[in-house]
Amino acid sequence: MSKEPKMCRACREAELKTTTENHLYVESGLPNVVLVGVEVRRCPKCGAFEVLLPRVAELHRVIARSVILKRARLSGAEVKFLRKHLGWSGADFAAHMGVDPTTVSAWENERKPFGTSSDRLLRLMVARQAPIDDYSLDELTKIADVQGTPRNVEIQPKDRGWQVSAPA
Repeated sequence: MSKEPKMCRACREAELKTTTENHLYVESGLPNVVLVGVEVRRCPKCGAFEVLLPRVAELHRVIARSVILKRARLSGAEVKFLRKHLGWSGADFAAHMGVDPTTVSAWENERKPFGTSSDRLLRLMVARQAPIDDYSLDELTKIADVQGTPRNVEIQPKDRGWQVSAPA
């Protein structure tokens, strides 16, 4: 069975030509992500093009990991990318970070610096995106803004690991 030629959606007058190119992935919201050797279809008549991106979720995980491993503090665009990568609205992110939604907007638009502690917390949340069994990231929104006393914890060995004993 032969493949039908892919026609340009913009001008509908020419067949798209497929090449392998590097693509500046501005669609990610980050200014400096280059996808190397991706398939691009271009219209020779009007110049319209489409980039074929297989496994986009995996691509975004790779980008997110790369961003959280950089040594310098996160930029506003990176904060926004990571927030979206976590699947949170600005209000959701504000609740998880313990700040007002206007602060999130100020961080993302670089009207206010993203502090070192916030930077580290966001990186940790992204690194732990698949929450551990007994602590969802949603639990962060339930932490009280008052000083508490240290918690008594008893831990015992169990099956080649450790287990927290039930509180007394």
